[in-house]
Amino acid sequence: MKSWWESLNTREHLLLSAVILVVALVLLDSLILDQYRQRNQQLDDMLVQAREDLTWMKQAVQRLPAQGAAPVKRIAAGRVASFIDQQISRQGLKDKMLQMTPVQDHSVRLRLQEVKFDQLLNFFASIEDQVFITEVRILPADNPGFVNASLMVSNGGSVS
Repeated sequence: MKSWWESLNTREHLLLSAVILVVALVLLDSLILDQYRQRNQQLDDMLVQAREDLTWMKQAVQRLPAQGAAPVKRIAAGRVASFIDQQISRQGLKDKMLQMTPVQDHSVRLRLQEVKFDQLLNFFASIEDQVFITEVRILPADNPGFVNASLMVSNGGSVS
């Protein structure tokens, strides 16, 4: 190979070096930089979507009823499960409820699946003056605008 290279004249050396440089740049671009650009575009798209979701959620929170200074009427111990079941039925979420587990006599753990986010907010608004939501986890479902929710609802009684 060395003898072949030495047999080429200076013009052929420059031409061959330029071709090798161009091929190296094309390979660098197609194998490394293109993947970097694609990942960067995906992250930009995810960021735009997250900002849109945040704006939508802020608007949804503003649509919730304002909390007034009215006296709060809490549910008595033992009635939390029946109250939550009643509110779920009124909000049309009975078929979305996966599980409702009473915890002692003052709390209920509730799991809802594939619920419209607006319906979930309405459910929260319907129970806000009667019980405390002590834990909540809301995750996006497969369909846009739908969520899976897990929450703990309590009448404010102490845990023994």
